[in-house]
Amino acid sequence: MISRYATLVAWLVSFYLCGCVRNIDPQKADKEVRKLLVDVPGFDWEPVVESRLAFPDSDTLPVPPMDDNASREITLRIQKDDAYKDGNISSILETRQWRKSLPADANGSILLDLETSMELALLHSREFQQQKEALYLSALDVTYERFQLGPVPFAGVSGQVSQEMDEDTSDFQTRASAGFRGIAGKGTTWVTSLANRLSIELSGGDVEVGGSLANLTVTQPLLRGASRRIYLEQLTQSERSLLADARSLEQFRQGFFLHVVLGSNPAGSVGSGSGISTISPPSTGVSGFLGLVQELQRIRNQEANVAKLNDSLLQLEAAFEAGRIGSRLQVDQARQALFNGQSRLLAAKSSFANRLDGYKMFLGLPPDVSMRVMDDYIESFRLTDLELVELQEAVNRILSAVRNPEDVSTLESLQFYFEQVVQMQTRTELSMENLRKDFSKFQDVLPQRKTGFASLRKRSDLKELGMGEEAFSDEDLDRLLEELNSTISAVDDPLQLFYENIEEWEEESEALPLEAARGRFSLLLNGFSGTLLELSLVKASARLESIVMEEIVISPKDSSAIASSFRMDWKNNRAQLVDIWRKADLAKEDLKTDLDLILSGNLGSDSMGAGQFESDESRVRLGIELDTPLSKVKERNRYKASLLRYQQSRRSYLAFEDSILRVFREHQRLSKLFQLNFELSRAAVRGAIAQVDLARMRLDEPPQPGRNAQFGATTARDLVNALNDLLDASNSFVEVWIGYEAMRMRYAYDLGTMQLSEQGIWVGTAQ
Repeated sequence: MISRYATLVAWLVSFYLCGCVRNIDPQKADKEVRKLLVDVPGFDWEPVVESRLAFPDSDTLPVPPMDDNASREITLRIQKDDAYKDGNISSILETRQWRKSLPADANGSILLDLETSMELALLHSREFQQQKEALYLSALDVTYERFQLGPVPFAGVSGQVSQEMDEDTSDFQTRASAGFRGIAGKGTTWVTSLANRLSIELSGGDVEVGGSLANLTVTQPLLRGASRRIYLEQLTQSERSLLADARSLEQFRQGFFLHVVLGSNPAGSVGSGSGISTISPPSTGVSGFLGLVQELQRIRNQEANVAKLNDSLLQLEAAFEAGRIGSRLQVDQARQALFNGQSRLLAAKSSFANRLDGYKMFLGLPPDVSMRVMDDYIESFRLTDLELVELQEAVNRILSAVRNPEDVSTLESLQFYFEQVVQMQTRTELSMENLRKDFSKFQDVLPQRKTGFASLRKRSDLKELGMGEEAFSDEDLDRLLEELNSTISAVDDPLQLFYENIEEWEEESEALPLEAARGRFSLLLNGFSGTLLELSLVKASARLESIVMEEIVISPKDSSAIASSFRMDWKNNRAQLVDIWRKADLAKEDLKTDLDLILSGNLGSDSMGAGQFESDESRVRLGIELDTPLSKVKERNRYKASLLRYQQSRRSYLAFEDSILRVFREHQRLSKLFQLNFELSRAAVRGAIAQVDLARMRLDEPPQPGRNAQFGATTARDLVNALNDLLDASNSFVEVWIGYEAMRMRYAYDLGTMQLSEQGIWVGTAQ
């Protein structure tokens, strides 16, 4: 009786093992993955609450989202009452908490600099989140393979009710089994189990337990598969793949920085390592954050161009009224150039707004988030002084009003504009102070500039450009320094004289007739406007000459040697080539004869003595199974295909090495190109400034006695062309530097030496 109850308890335990013991807990999978990936930088697949990607209780299946009406009708028509409940408008796809954590200022606008861009991208980017989740899935594969190699429990229960046709009684019979299986040693597989039968007579209530059986089976391969190398292959491959994916995520982080800054990510995706990866050559195009900064600088330059064109138009109108321009055509040409400049400015601002919306979406944010791009990253390249541009625009507005008799009908109205001009003195003095700082910086960097010139003079490609040995001489730099110093004095003196004259005008204006006072004031403002333009040109020259581009000397062979040790994809490709070879080795293993040694033992009991194992009910077997390779044509073909795949991969690996060398050769060419283009673009800006200066000097030249007092027929056109040339040269100068900065970042990435801070910023960004 006791043995019956003991066996009944064993049956109940088997049922419990089958249905209740191993609860499915997703959080346990998370713990196992965290343990595996504890050392992977920047990895946490769960978005923080400040992220737009965060979702409450992501370990449970959420309520269904709201369905499309027509699609919902199809589901109801087919599944009827068993269809899942449709979501409603209250089903959320995102929380609203993330908006509260945005780094907005008091006006609700995000001041977007490089650090803020990276912070927002790491928090909200869908692309980066997907890569982290891919690594998570790769780690799950490892947890499964490790589970498979341990003692794996199993249990099962079956039951049935039977009744004879002519009998009144019916029986309920159930069979239960439980056990473990595993693998160890040299590919040895083992299975142990306990099974029994329970019978209940439903009419009488009698319980009979019997037919218990304990089993152990051990199989040891002797030829094919008789190695840890074989039976641990799946675990080995999953862990090697996890290492490769962790490396891919780190390289993706580096490429993601480039994506945020430059607009393109050269890194591959996590989990895409099914073959030898390829590498793309560096691109000279720039978008991303630096693209926005470049576009913003173009807008700044265009605004300065419009201000200069407007100032020039006023100067030409004054000259026309004074009879120094014989044809209205020149004034109309200047006005048309101003309209064209204003139109281009509006188009540039619209294009910038569209690009900014696209960048917001790349960061993972909706386009209605208010942002203002901060261009401090290229502070030293602002050849245009925004303060001076505002001053020029203000002076031009005052000058237009003073020249219009309807706007100035009393002496008090002239005094109103006089007070506005006087308030500008502090701002102009500050601009002069900043000009002297830029000039001082030019003096400080002069030795570096001469070193750069010496390096350029050694280049053999200068002769191809028609440049002689006198190009980029130190004497040119000394002359520029001297000329700039004298020009600063030439600008400072008229400014001081203007404020002295304007004070005298204020004292004398009450005694002058209104028209005389207005004419005198207009003449002073006209000269002041020209001086401000001259000041802006001198400031651009001083800033232009104080900029230094750090030279990078690139050796393709040395760079390739460094990359072979540090590039993550190069390490992965080496491992991938070995993986493909290992697959061929496994395919070769399948050609061997199957020869297994099998040991099996059973302990059983009769139906009347359940749980009491008897020797006459027990059995031990020892045998050998042999399967000859006479018909392994499929295995032969698989082995041959794996050999071909290895040869293809070997060639792809060699092509990868060649492409790396090609990339560094291109970096070398681009580096030399940018360094020369930088100086040529600087010279182009310098020449354009000189053209504007010369064209302005024509307007300021007094009429010479005995000669025609009118300007030449091309004066206006020359001035407009010079201003547009200055705009194009300034844009090109910034474009060359940003292209060089992008090349420098990509070079660090291609070397594999790009180190990122905890905020995801390249530590060499500020160099």
